[in-house]
Amino acid sequence: MPKNLLILTCDSGGGHRSVSDALVGALEQSFPGEYRFHLRDIMADCFAFPLSAAGRAYGPVVNRFPRAWGLLWHCTNGRRRSPLLLRLVSPLAYGRLARVVGETQPEIVVSTHPWSNHLLAWLLQQMDTAVPLVTVVTDPVTIHHWWLCPEVDLCLVPTEQARQRAVAAGMPTERVRVIGLPVCLEFHQRPVDKKEAKKKLGLASDRSTILVLGGGDGMGDVFPSARAAARAAPGSQLVVVAGRNQGLKRRLEAVTWEAPTTVVGFVNNMGDLMHAADLLITKAGPSTSSEALACGLPMLISGALRGQEEGNVEWVLKTGAAMLTTTPDQVGSALRSLLRDGHQTLSEMGHKARQAAKPLAALLAAQVIDQVASQSR
Repeated sequence: MPKNLLILTCDSGGGHRSVSDALVGALEQSFPGEYRFHLRDIMADCFAFPLSAAGRAYGPVVNRFPRAWGLLWHCTNGRRRSPLLLRLVSPLAYGRLARVVGETQPEIVVSTHPWSNHLLAWLLQQMDTAVPLVTVVTDPVTIHHWWLCPEVDLCLVPTEQARQRAVAAGMPTERVRVIGLPVCLEFHQRPVDKKEAKKKLGLASDRSTILVLGGGDGMGDVFPSARAAARAAPGSQLVVVAGRNQGLKRRLEAVTWEAPTTVVGFVNNMGDLMHAADLLITKAGPSTSSEALACGLPMLISGALRGQEEGNVEWVLKTGAAMLTTTPDQVGSALRSLLRDGHQTLSEMGHKARQAAKPLAALLAAQVIDQVASQSR
């Protein structure tokens, strides 16, 4: 009989859900038919109003008030105050979260969102239920203390920096393991011919393709970066992903572009887009960066969200697969330089991306999760 696996995630941004999808895909490939998956949104499904709407509000809030978001992130981050704040809001979650546990009857729970760890660990203690809980941290460097719950059975982190921060924050050393950041297997499993990948998407196979995006919610400097790219490289073609940001999408669609440009909203074929692209312009989102590395895709990093992404810029730049371009002028200058030398530098950056990637992180996480589930059973 398949084991019930409950994954607590959130649709804020796009990284938590993409990591959850990567885990499901890896478990299905490694252990076909052995798991029955239940994905629940920790905010929308497990909290009463107003926190039930927090996931949907994340993108608009971060886009409109980035400094306020960064201040909130830092003010809530602390070894003592982070759990205390969760204790204060726990009455809004326990009823619905207990109902989710009762409905899914999990034999193991995986958390890919920082609010899922303490709350579920405390609830399981109250219910006197011995269900193993595994945390999969989706931030490579700058970790909020909400991620770090000593009561979980195992905490899987993307990098050695994250492991050191987790241990320094009080996590038992034996419960923290570095595996990389899980990405869906589509980003690395098949050899891809870029010309064929472009044709598949209806793009010109003889033009350099620049992909511009800002995560699932279209955050960061998507518009100015795309405009700078079109002006600097009119002989190229652009694909600009606005995500769930409808205002950004309308603004992009109203532009008369200097280069052939395709504007799309939220997409489910990011693997196809990255395989077709010659260069990615994006903020330093952890999932987007890890997916690009797995595809061997060079990056121009336009910046990072305050708070959880602040440490990601240096992490990505150290791979040698990215350049930092925080203004439209820098985007244009870097793009002209990269395209001027016949893609030689882009090719070198792509090679370094593949060297730095950990494309099998999802399969490794699947093996570890199965071991925890089997030991518990």
